[in-house]
Amino acid sequence: VAAVIVLGIYLWLERREIESAWGDVRQGIWMSLVRTGLFRIQGPLDSRNWRPHLMVFSGAPTKRWHLIDLANALTHQRGLFTVASVLPEGSRNVARQEMMESTVQDYLERQGIQAFVRLVTAPDPFTGMKQLIEAYGIGPLMPNTVLLGDTENPEERDRFSQIVAQCHQAKRNVIILRSSPEQFTLVRRRPSRLRRIDVWWGGLQSNGGLMLILAYLLRTSWGWRGAEICLKLVVPTDAAAESAEANLRQLADSLRIGAVTQVIVAYDRPFDEILKISSQTADLILLGLATPDQVENFGDYYTKLHTRITDLPNSLLVMASEELAFSAVLQKE
Repeated sequence: VAAVIVLGIYLWLERREIESAWGDVRQGIWMSLVRTGLFRIQGPLDSRNWRPHLMVFSGAPTKRWHLIDLANALTHQRGLFTVASVLPEGSRNVARQEMMESTVQDYLERQGIQAFVRLVTAPDPFTGMKQLIEAYGIGPLMPNTVLLGDTENPEERDRFSQIVAQCHQAKRNVIILRSSPEQFTLVRRRPSRLRRIDVWWGGLQSNGGLMLILAYLLRTSWGWRGAEICLKLVVPTDAAAESAEANLRQLADSLRIGAVTQVIVAYDRPFDEILKISSQTADLILLGLATPDQVENFGDYYTKLHTRITDLPNSLLVMASEELAFSAVLQKE
């Protein structure tokens, strides 16, 4: 009997060793594939293969879950995104920081979210954000887009603007969501009515291409499936409206997003007034964000823009910083 027990223990240990060794082999195979893939995708990116690789500055995920939900909707579990947060300097040692990263990772997985997690310590949030924007990533797998929540604190707006400017300098696209968690939810069920996404058009070559991609990705996500994308353009006079309408409709037909178009005649009204009247019932508004080199003082510009959208529904401010023909992503074959 003793011999049988010993033999059973021996065979069990042998099996465990084989399984352990096979686990090591599989991990090695994956590492080899990842290494090969990283070197293969180096070089210029084909615009048609572009996918958002997001860095989401969410702070504590439970407090700004709407940012993570938006990132998940935009990536469709095909692109990549990283949930990033900045901890106070000296408040955590390395072991504690790694444990917190693991805790956040487990929480995301329980919510059905596939994302990486990165926590850093810094004297203040903006310094930590700068560090991550500059250094996070490996080889060609650098985030191409930074997703931020808007800052409601006027005293922080200058430093916030500096972060946006740094993203542009580093050729990272910027998406700023102005919303509260209560207002902006991407529920995991079909909405009771079709939603509307207003895209205010400023041209395909600037922020327009990226805004249309984001609207399309959102519309093909579960919570926003079938939403109407409305492409809006303001012209000064009736004389300009007819040709603008034809050009905008031709553009919409050439893309694969099924957008409807609307040309609005200003009649000397300021854009802010037109924006509030036309988009008051939209579920989401996309507006282009000027690049820092296009305005004299980016901090002042952002403050004015923040005032413009204060009373509007959920809004995304979008800045395209990559040297990429975003329009090619949407062109019909």
